[in-house]
Amino acid sequence: MGVIERIDSQKHTTIELMRAVQTHKGRMAHGAFHIEGAMIVRRALQTDRVRFIVCTDRFADSEDFVSLGDLCVDCYIVSEGLMSKTIPAKPAPNVVACVDLVLEDPAALLQGISPMLFLVDCCENPDNLGMLLRSLDAAGVDGVVLTDDGADPFNRLSVRASRGAVLSLKLAVIHDPEVWVSAARGRNFRVISTSAHGNVCVWDEDLTVPLVFIVGNEHTGVRESLKSLSDSIVYLPMSGLMQSLNIAVAGAVTAYEAVRQRRS
Repeated sequence: MGVIERIDSQKHTTIELMRAVQTHKGRMAHGAFHIEGAMIVRRALQTDRVRFIVCTDRFADSEDFVSLGDLCVDCYIVSEGLMSKTIPAKPAPNVVACVDLVLEDPAALLQGISPMLFLVDCCENPDNLGMLLRSLDAAGVDGVVLTDDGADPFNRLSVRASRGAVLSLKLAVIHDPEVWVSAARGRNFRVISTSAHGNVCVWDEDLTVPLVFIVGNEHTGVRESLKSLSDSIVYLPMSGLMQSLNIAVAGAVTAYEAVRQRRS
């Protein structure tokens, strides 16, 4: 059982840590990030990654606090004012948790039997990234690799939009995506880039083999160096006026087409 303690000072080590992990540098230094909201905190408590919980007085007196169950981690109760000074959200959340930040070895993701992996090439918007991760988790992809020049998956906006998918997905971050894609090709993965200007409909691709799907930047798409390493560049059929889809939607549709084929 964890302890329940009240905090009133901004200088308490717990508050200082929560403030530190609001930045990318702080998250990397402490190997932690924060999640917010009762639903995601409950989900996190099913893992062994929660370090501690911080909640407001009002939350501590609510049924939502009871719904967290028998806490096996420490819980700190703070005023709403202190919470708002700690977490840069408006309105401030009523419950947050500090969680271990886990990244996979990108090479290890190339193991397994017929895995489906996604490479996210410089997704700039953290909300878009979070929604994409939520969809890929739902589709059951085996891992997601992100280039280090895109949005941070552990940014609070990404985490919120993912609805906690960052807790269950296998995530890796890489600096040289071309090197990783070449390694995937060397292990007989089929590498498929997505583009509104692709030359093959995704419906006509064999998606039952080991796969790396590449989805690109919201404005410029997949970089040319990765397209040149791809076995195929696919497009999604569109019949209306729109010529492209949001990266999260496009990624979800592509993933579920692979899921459909693999069930056939």
